[in-house]
Amino acid sequence: MMMVACAEKKEVPSPEREVEVEDPVTGIMSLRDINIEDTVTVEGREYRYACTMHSVDSLPAVINPQGVQYRECSVNISVARGEENVFKKTFVKKDFAAYVPEDFMKSSTLVGVNYNHIKADDHSALYFIITLGDPDETSELSCSVELKVASNGSYTIKKAQNIETAPISTGLNVDPKEGDA
Repeated sequence: MMMVACAEKKEVPSPEREVEVEDPVTGIMSLRDINIEDTVTVEGREYRYACTMHSVDSLPAVINPQGVQYRECSVNISVARGEENVFKKTFVKKDFAAYVPEDFMKSSTLVGVNYNHIKADDHSALYFIITLGDPDETSELSCSVELKVASNGSYTIKKAQNIETAPISTGLNVDPKEGDA
């Protein structure tokens, strides 16, 4: 009896692993929200950062190369030192137009954001990686830019070269044991 009950049990996907959500009315896909917060030390001082990415209904939808419509996304990054807000800015795809080919811009959106944990050549600033790409989770088409935030709040953007980020969710960087498929 117990085996029958287990066999009939449907596995519900974990919300952590859910990448896309379809609007039942419009059929437009949205990427799941990303929220990352942590504390890091830069030049001997402690900083708290927050990165968020979410879909934006007020921007036109993007049509990816497979013909699927996706909501545009925005990324918000804030950095604080104690009670002082050092940096806070919301980015949208057009903010990175100088770093991404024009034809790629038409069919891509912001698909990821993370703190660049290891920056071998410079530990005097906070580095973030913002990724633009085809929102389809099976696509590998992407382009990453690096946002460098100095301790005084000034920032620069360039095409990403040295990317070392932590996983969005713990355990994503661990291979499953053989036979756990």
